[in-house]
Amino acid sequence: METSRKPDFCEPSGPLQEIPESAFADIRERLLIESVKSAFGIRHHGGVRKPCDEAWEWILSENREMPFSFATCCREWGVDPETMVEWLRYYRKKMLG
Repeated sequence: METSRKPDFCEPSGPLQEIPESAFADIRERLLIESVKSAFGIRHHGGVRKPCDEAWEWILSENREMPFSFATCCREWGVDPETMVEWLRYYRKKMLG
């Protein structure tokens, strides 16, 4: 009988380093792009998979002020989060039925 094996996590070998704020814009951009792709079932390199409900929940989250919320990621790039959600809902309905 095959059992699934969870990865072993170990303690960091050195002190954790804080993420510099200068990296936030890049992290937010990547998080936004990859989460939207995941919500629509598009893999990192363009393949197709089942759409990820967790990514869609992040997009629709009411938590708007956290440093890496959907709304904060949108605002970082000059996109209105409400407009983006409307467009994503439209395309999700169109693409996924």
